[in-house]
Amino acid sequence: MSIPTRAVVLAAGKGTRMGGDRPKVLFQAGGKALLGWVLKALSAASVDGVCAVVGFKKEEVIRELPTGVLWVEQSPQLGTGHAVMCARSLFESHDWPAELCGSPIIVTCGDMPLLSSESFKKVVALRDSEDAACCVLTVAIPAESSFGRIIRDEKGEVARIVEVKDASDTEKAVLEGNTGVYCFSEDALWSALDKVGNNNSQGEYYLTDVIPFLISEGRKVVAVKCENPIEALGVNTPDDLKLVEENL
Repeated sequence: MSIPTRAVVLAAGKGTRMGGDRPKVLFQAGGKALLGWVLKALSAASVDGVCAVVGFKKEEVIRELPTGVLWVEQSPQLGTGHAVMCARSLFESHDWPAELCGSPIIVTCGDMPLLSSESFKKVVALRDSEDAACCVLTVAIPAESSFGRIIRDEKGEVARIVEVKDASDTEKAVLEGNTGVYCFSEDALWSALDKVGNNNSQGEYYLTDVIPFLISEGRKVVAVKCENPIEALGVNTPDDLKLVEENL
């Protein structure tokens, strides 16, 4: 039996390095917008309550949303944590079906079209079975990767996630990366986001910063590895898009 689950899909950005002047999530791969592939995988994973966080040229993105997918605007765009903060009021005020009230929340990016429904199911199932505040989907990465690094403690448990721009040389040597896919218990997510600041090199509110807050409160954070690393590919350049096309 599937676990009732909702999701926040980050879809506010401009595809600056893609060329052109359209939202990144609306670039096409295999005849479908990048965002469309992510929404399809969420649907196949039985995720029923989905909210897209829109921003750049929001009207174009909203027009592409299937019936039933909610949206909220992020303006200005101040990072991934800020994007989820923008969705909070909708999650707390929307008239959810009874089975979705208080259900766990997936957070994922709208520019990762190769993510499978099985990966979404895995993060949901592990968070549930471990009664964890959060489950992170991680991936094996090369040393030169731009992915944030999963930093574990002496017991091998997740301690924090460091964005590569803020990582030390030692942290950059870690070969376990953050895909940007999470499943949170709702109360843990909002409680931790209340404490997140923007004291980092980008001046942004990172969603990754909720992890140490959860751990400091004695909440469990677990991780599951993505079996197929290509699923974690986010589309940032035309070369990325070409690679996605080859793997759809």
